[in-house]
Amino acid sequence: MNRFFLVLIFFSSPLIIFSQDEMTDEEVLRGKEQLKQETEKKSEKKDSIPITDYKYFFSNGIEKSVDTTLTIYKDYKFNFIREDDFELLSFANVGHTYNKLGYNFNDEFKLPQFGARGKHFSYFEIEDIPYFNIPTPYTELFAKSTFEQGQILDALVSLNLTPEYNFTLAHKGYKSLGKYQSTRSRGNQFRFSSNYISENTKNTWRLHFTSQNIFNQESAGLDPDSIYFFEQATNYFVLDEKGDQIINEDGSYEMIEYDGYLDRSRLGAWVFAESSLYSKRVYSNFKRKIIGDKEKSLLSIGYQFTHEYKKIEYIDQSTTSFIFGDKLDGTVMDRSRLYFQENKIYLESDLEKLGSFNIGLSLIKWQNSYDDYDGALSDLELKLENNQTNLNIRWNKLTSILNLNLEFNNSSKDEFASNYLKFGVNAIPLKNIKTDIEISNSSRSPNFNFTLFRSIYNNYNWYNQDLNNQKTANAHFKISYKDLIKISADYFIIDNYTYFKETTNALQGEMDLKRIARPYQASGQIKYYKIKLENHNRIGKFAFINTAQYQKKEQNELEFNELYTLNVPEWVTRNTLLYSTDLFNNSLFLQTGVTFNFFTKFYADYYNPLLSEFVTQNYKEIGEYPRFDFFVNATIQQTRIFIKVEHLNSSSTGYDYYSDPFNPYRDLSVRFGVVWNFFE
Repeated sequence: MNRFFLVLIFFSSPLIIFSQDEMTDEEVLRGKEQLKQETEKKSEKKDSIPITDYKYFFSNGIEKSVDTTLTIYKDYKFNFIREDDFELLSFANVGHTYNKLGYNFNDEFKLPQFGARGKHFSYFEIEDIPYFNIPTPYTELFAKSTFEQGQILDALVSLNLTPEYNFTLAHKGYKSLGKYQSTRSRGNQFRFSSNYISENTKNTWRLHFTSQNIFNQESAGLDPDSIYFFEQATNYFVLDEKGDQIINEDGSYEMIEYDGYLDRSRLGAWVFAESSLYSKRVYSNFKRKIIGDKEKSLLSIGYQFTHEYKKIEYIDQSTTSFIFGDKLDGTVMDRSRLYFQENKIYLESDLEKLGSFNIGLSLIKWQNSYDDYDGALSDLELKLENNQTNLNIRWNKLTSILNLNLEFNNSSKDEFASNYLKFGVNAIPLKNIKTDIEISNSSRSPNFNFTLFRSIYNNYNWYNQDLNNQKTANAHFKISYKDLIKISADYFIIDNYTYFKETTNALQGEMDLKRIARPYQASGQIKYYKIKLENHNRIGKFAFINTAQYQKKEQNELEFNELYTLNVPEWVTRNTLLYSTDLFNNSLFLQTGVTFNFFTKFYADYYNPLLSEFVTQNYKEIGEYPRFDFFVNATIQQTRIFIKVEHLNSSSTGYDYYSDPFNPYRDLSVRFGVVWNFFE
């Protein structure tokens, strides 16, 4: 019967439409005029909304507004992680890991982590999820080309269903084959967040859900023969039947020109493996105002809940790969899981004269487990289960010229603890001059994979119950004048620095056919300081933007078989010559120029795909190769277009550019992309 009525309505609809009275010409004109007026009113209403009303917030208290302008700093952030990567060195393919050119221990997470930090550069943590509050629907599309057969697309849509409730959907998907063998990467990172503030502002609820899958093929770098062909391209020594170099009459060695290895897919890899990080997280933060009005809260109570699941896998189907040493029989399929749960209750109070307070008590549970190989590891510890109670206190006092903040955290147990005290002062002593001073002291347990790790490889099994907490003291200072100049300085004193150490020695390191690493704690104290200078000079339509960082590490005398660790280049620089202009009656804004990157030689850590971590070594340095990038960027209304020729000097300054001792940096490539915003 229902189908009969649907069919009847469908076939009757044309009769109903055409049976209506015809409109007169006057009525048609009146309707068009009314439609025109309504359209103009809507347009005026839309144009009257300032872009600063499109706000988004983060769980760490940072508040921002949508920004569609084009600056050189947008160019610095137009990369895979969408952050300024001045202190990072990317690998050849996008979606893979980054090596570090500098450290900031204050940016580390306060709680001990799962490990596999090499896979977390593009991972969306709790503090990376935005919560929006916008007057009209908002969309952002980020797209960029990759290396062979793929692209990156990060799309975000945010809607305010009512003035009180917003929800946001976002998805980042990417795929890139890469230029080298066994370096393919792909991933899917879905995010959902919602932001609710009741009309009387008494209730606030922020919620998000993430599902992330990060996949990489792993090569462990180039094999020794491929390193030779990479570095010598395009001239190679001619060898005789005995394998010796042939000497010409003038005493020089006979050479042959061959550019076949510029096709990087012909270079061999150490392993042909796969690794992945899979994760799901639910986060909820509900706050109820008990005493206060719409503008101020004298007392609020909140409940924060986090549940996160992570799974990391390393799979190698080959039975002939022994780069990580001897192993048990069978296919390599290392798998570990982490369950993390936190329940936190907190009180907030905003007292005008005394400042604002936040006091929280959190109950934390961890479970980190490893898969067994048909009972082959059954006599070993395979699981870590622990819980922790943390007391956290935050205080902030804002005056006309000063912003004082204090944070304290104390764990009830010594195992997997995080204890720290941090005090900061932000001041504006003179007009356009800003200063920041921060002092902190922390004691934190090492990540889980330093304590427990299980693998099919015999040398990658350990259970360290006697590791000490890593202690870090820091003094930070920053001063800036407008955006013309900014100077920052950090001084760190580190005890019990925990790292992964290469077991081979410096004499046979490059010739060693094994990559075996173990967790280790530095016996002595490490002092690390860095000074960073940024300045922006403008002369008409030209600009010269400079960023330079000087840093040094001091380490006490080494014990037997210990390595110098926390190795960093002494100098890291980035210099950009920029030209900006308006074109086509100011409808298009154009920026073009050249960026120069450089860092001095240092013993860079190498990436270990079995651990998904970087490992300290003291036998091979990388660095001191210049990198020039040419770019053309433009903006049309709310659309920003980016075109870049990366490493345009790669074929003229020598093939000695590496991201770590065994993985080359990128060759010359042309990349293009767009960031597109919609406000309706």
